[in-house]
Amino acid sequence: MKTKNLRFIRKRIKFLNNFQKITKSISLISAIKFQKVYQKITRIIFNVFYLLDIFEEILKRHPQTSKKFLNLKINEKGKNLIICIASDRGLAGSFDYFIFKKTEEILKGDFYLGTIGFKAEKYFKKKYQLLFSFSKFENVLPEDFAKELLSYLQFLIEKEKIKDIYLIRPNLTSNGFMVESLKIYPFDLKTLDELLEKIKVKTKEFEGLKKEETKFREFKYLLEPSAEIIIKTIINQVFHLVFYALVLEAQAALEFARTITMKKASENAEEIKEKEILNYNKMRQQKITEEIIDIRR
Repeated sequence: MKTKNLRFIRKRIKFLNNFQKITKSISLISAIKFQKVYQKITRIIFNVFYLLDIFEEILKRHPQTSKKFLNLKINEKGKNLIICIASDRGLAGSFDYFIFKKTEEILKGDFYLGTIGFKAEKYFKKKYQLLFSFSKFENVLPEDFAKELLSYLQFLIEKEKIKDIYLIRPNLTSNGFMVESLKIYPFDLKTLDELLEKIKVKTKEFEGLKKEETKFREFKYLLEPSAEIIIKTIINQVFHLVFYALVLEAQAALEFARTITMKKASENAEEIKEKEILNYNKMRQQKITEEIIDIRR
């Protein structure tokens, strides 16, 4: 009987060793992905600042266009679009649950619901009709998927199907992991400033990333086809870049959460393994003692 127990404990210790190897590997991979995602976000924000530099210069040279742009009519028709961002393959502890809970608090009145991440799709498709769902992309939303989603959003906006767009996403703050609701449309200069403030680069390498003051250039140039069309194109492109950066930042937060979850799982496995090793040594010592007594008899 004791021999069977010893074999069982040996197998359990071996299992815990393998489990620790897996959790440590996932934790390391998630940490690397976290850094890579923020490097990508930084490149996106550099492009946003470059486009805004051109945008501000055109507005200074064409004040009449500036008035038209600032007096754009807000669409009062259509429904609210709620976009929920959760993990694509889980392994992030209970963080997905908090995201779902926050989303359901906002799902009131007349709305459309879209999801990013397999866990969000699996949870909400049982209760609601999804307008769209993007999943099974290994945690970080690819650019092709983002372009497809943004093209669809642009189509819905032009058809006046959407009034407001809200993004329910996880994020990292100085106080830790949180779930926040961001209104990203209607997209104007005030909204842009607020969203850029939300996108915090969390690596020391990019702490100094900020928009430089626009320097007015003295040379003359022609704007083709027109200043209005160019401004509209720039704003649409800026919206696309900022939206993608917000999605990537949410997924970076989930990668960080996965790193913490796997680290805690590995630490818990270590504690259990130490107890099992202690039990194994006690039983083994007891078995040896009993065998010695039997020999003396």
